[in-house]
Amino acid sequence: MKKIYFSAVAICFSLTLSAQQTIGFENVLLDSSSYDEGASGAGAFYENGVVFTNDYVISQFGNYFEGFAISNMQDSTTAGYTNPFSAITASGDSSTNYGIYNPSGKIEFAGQGVVLNSFRITNTTFAALSMRDGDAFGKQFGSSTDANGDVDGTNGEDFFRLWTYAHAENGEIIDSVVFYLADYRFSDNSQDYIVKQWETVDLSSIQGTVYSLSFKFESSDVAPWGMNTPAYFAIDNLSIYKNLGLNENTLSTISVFPNPFQDVINVKGESGKVSVLDLTGKEIYSTDYNSFIQISTAEFPTGMYFLTIENERGSFSQKIIK
Repeated sequence: MKKIYFSAVAICFSLTLSAQQTIGFENVLLDSSSYDEGASGAGAFYENGVVFTNDYVISQFGNYFEGFAISNMQDSTTAGYTNPFSAITASGDSSTNYGIYNPSGKIEFAGQGVVLNSFRITNTTFAALSMRDGDAFGKQFGSSTDANGDVDGTNGEDFFRLWTYAHAENGEIIDSVVFYLADYRFSDNSQDYIVKQWETVDLSSIQGTVYSLSFKFESSDVAPWGMNTPAYFAIDNLSIYKNLGLNENTLSTISVFPNPFQDVINVKGESGKVSVLDLTGKEIYSTDYNSFIQISTAEFPTGMYFLTIENERGSFSQKIIK
């Protein structure tokens, strides 16, 4: 899968770490082969302090939801807009329930914010079958014509992608990650794909503390009024690290590079005690240094760590990734 990462603003934190938490929607009680689109008017679904926003709209043209719905539907064969609540996998990611997203909702992290790890994603049946076969509105991916049979200028090099935006406490975008739910741009057409299994959206490259996530779709199949591809995806098992006991950095002249790192990481700009902690808060490296140090990290397993510096002027910490 292709991923593109934009630059991150590092927001650092202290060392009170908790274990990884996974949000899997299993706290929502559903009948077999059913869904909850928010008709109760609660406005959101909640699990372990994480908020999945929901707006249930009642209109003269029919009722619909925006944001998140919760489903355990198992229909991977019925095409069209009458089946918007099914994942193409016909199940959650090793679970019963999963989320369905339809613009425009957010995932909000109450309180102190979180450090991101990943979430699992797949296409909905509605979107996957529309791209595979075409329908009254959406084209068949890989075709050089649109749903009306007119040449659309894509030469069959179609795509359907999702941008995930991480936001700071003030709402500003910290960073973003893109994931391709379908990609037909390969020179070798045998590599073209529509996602039909649960895949991982890796968010660990996003530095700092995140208070919300928002999403944006893009497709090669567009019309003057917008995207023709059904704007849905299925989500499960959001993985985060919570309860970090955040502190603002008091040491502003420190640079840590490269990040991500391989065999060494360099620290420059202050003197003091430098430490590296794993995600459980266990100290795996510590020493005093003066203005510059190069730390050998060849023996560190691949993963995420926290580098901290303390001296009489204050403290500094940053997420680092190998």
